[in-house]
Amino acid sequence: MNLLAIDTSSENVSLAVMWKDRVVVDFNRKMRFGASKVIVCIDAYIRKLSVNLEKIDAFIIGRGPGSFTGLRISFSIVKALNVALGKPVISIGSFLTCALPFRKKEKIAVISDARRKLIYAASFKANRDTLRLEGKEKLMSLEEFVQKKRNYFFVSYDNALREQSLARFPDIDFFQKDVYPNAKSLLLLAQDYFCNNIFTPLDKLEPLYIYPKTCQIRRKNV
Repeated sequence: MNLLAIDTSSENVSLAVMWKDRVVVDFNRKMRFGASKVIVCIDAYIRKLSVNLEKIDAFIIGRGPGSFTGLRISFSIVKALNVALGKPVISIGSFLTCALPFRKKEKIAVISDARRKLIYAASFKANRDTLRLEGKEKLMSLEEFVQKKRNYFFVSYDNALREQSLARFPDIDFFQKDVYPNAKSLLLLAQDYFCNNIFTPLDKLEPLYIYPKTCQIRRKNV
């Protein structure tokens, strides 16, 4: 199985490549305007590893929620590759990759700052190492979400939000380090999608992002 995954929903630019069932690229770096350099990173790695893009079986994209600009760039790249090479695309929520390392916790909540006293939030339940998203990613106040999910294990890549959450709710269980969305986890998750022929049609391939000025979250079903 040959897969290429991208996630630019956060300040962490993440690229991963699975080649002949082995992860050969696991690139993660916090870069200013990093999303604009993704195509350069892809080109550098395929040249270095002699990876033929025409032999990639599917392209995987982290759909957010997250950075408006970052997601627009990565989605444009994946759509272009889809059109040029005719290979399928699998779109997966970025928060799922944040929750994946903690699936032994059974109940996981992932949050990030959405400005104007709102957060992005998603909750997951684990069953035998499989994570299930409870509903859709939501835009709400921190207080409202914590009241509903107080007994969950919290994860975030926003240090200021973590400190704010613990100051207000010192009893919640919050992982003390930043956990960013990452493309390697997308690869791991995408294998089941691929084996079951679950792909995202091009007309349904849309990012989940926040409009910075209006703070309205945009959702598209896959």
